[in-house]
Amino acid sequence: MRVFVMALAAVLLVAGVSCAGGTRTYVVKPGDTLSHIALEFGLPWREIASYNKITDPTKLQIGTVLHIPNERPHTISLADGSVYVVSGQDEELMARLVYAEARGEPLEGQIAVAAVVLNRLRSSKFPNTISEVIYDPGQFTPVESNSLPTRVDDRCREAVRRALQGEDPTGGALFFYNPDTARNPGYWKTRPVLKQIGNHNFTL
Repeated sequence: MRVFVMALAAVLLVAGVSCAGGTRTYVVKPGDTLSHIALEFGLPWREIASYNKITDPTKLQIGTVLHIPNERPHTISLADGSVYVVSGQDEELMARLVYAEARGEPLEGQIAVAAVVLNRLRSSKFPNTISEVIYDPGQFTPVESNSLPTRVDDRCREAVRRALQGEDPTGGALFFYNPDTARNPGYWKTRPVLKQIGNHNFTL
């Protein structure tokens, strides 16, 4: 068995492939194209490009380390008709926000916070990447105060996964707030509350 494992590792090393966490990595070799790499892994090249934030596949550089998801990544249809591929970094950033905003909330409330991020991503009124949605100035208090955690728990990651799978307890909310601590309470009173979950009101 040990001989087999060592042989397999050698094959992966020669092929430029290694595994880490929920993704594999591939080191681009001379003559590689994104289409051929995608074919090798059985994924659409556009998904690999989006997952690695590659804007021009024709300029793929030798030695570039590509991250290849072990499973088909989640995709989100945007308002302009394009498709956004959610990367592992996106999922982790969402989990950090969920932890910061809703770590004391029920799981439903945590899923709801993640769903708000995705609803904004789908809306033409907000940026079209998860990172830009979360770091959009003035939108999320933990981002404004530079207090996003570096580590999160599995419950927050589960909330993000369930939101990415389509769960949205809010029914399409674009905002949430705590009525006891919100700034500008008069403004929030003008917004229709779609649902209250735990300490948060979810609204349009």
